[in-house]
Amino acid sequence: MRFLIFLFCGAALAAPPPARPTQVRIPLWLDGASGEPAADKFHITIDGSAIPVTGVQCPDDDLIILLVLDISSGDVTIMDPAKATAMECIRRLPPNAYVALLRAQDGLHVLEDPTTDRDKLTGLIEEQALSGKTGLLSTVETIGRVADSMLAKSKVRVATLAITDGDVRNYREDFANPVINSSDSHDLSRRFPETLVQEKIAELDSVLASQQAPLFIVDLNPRTDRLNSAYNNGLKQMAETTGGMAVFGRSTTEIPEAVRRTFEAARSHYSITLGIPEHVPARLLIRLSLPEEFHLLSYRSHISMKRR
Repeated sequence: MRFLIFLFCGAALAAPPPARPTQVRIPLWLDGASGEPAADKFHITIDGSAIPVTGVQCPDDDLIILLVLDISSGDVTIMDPAKATAMECIRRLPPNAYVALLRAQDGLHVLEDPTTDRDKLTGLIEEQALSGKTGLLSTVETIGRVADSMLAKSKVRVATLAITDGDVRNYREDFANPVINSSDSHDLSRRFPETLVQEKIAELDSVLASQQAPLFIVDLNPRTDRLNSAYNNGLKQMAETTGGMAVFGRSTTEIPEAVRRTFEAARSHYSITLGIPEHVPARLLIRLSLPEEFHLLSYRSHISMKRR
């Protein structure tokens, strides 16, 4: 049954642009050594002005993970350990962690609504024949809107976790900058073949800057040619823009740890709700501090207030 995510997808895509938000949610990570801080323990400023913390969701609170499969190469030496580790991580999630399963290659497909049925989820992952056209760049904006719709409608924490192994040349959209004049050695398209993918990343990054759910990406097979290096840098940039991270498994032996690391980051994040004053700049600079007994590891320090 996939009604819930379709409902959120329809709301995210069909609704008019939202009014400027009066609050935002940002992810952060603590080392957990001193317990869970209450809202009044946080001192947060936006561009130097103190703002209120109106809510704190901790790692023990409810969580929804939107797990996006974009494994398109069909390489079983990559696919099998990734699937096995993802299934292992799902089974180890706490009972109040829900997982929705989506597939990005050849367009966005919802395989399962958020559920705690671990057997159903792992069975669906196991049966996936993952091949086709790479789809992460063409679906990440929509997935982010769905995640933000869930954040806006409840106090649950929400994170997107994408597992991909795609070659940037395997998209339906051609990101290879064609040589315009093959007889001209000074043709800029010859010198900068990565321009198109960089422009696409910049476009998406400007959208993700206003989205609030963290994005985690596991690239199982990062390639080292110039075009894919630009693509990999772009994946890292987009994830970090949302407060998340990109992890690269550079060999088959690194794949299980890369998948486990991203699941753990998604599971362990705090979600802090901030009240936003009426007059703020288009790009917020957030500064956060806690009493010294709490050890702050990282947090999202920038968010765009532009409507998309």
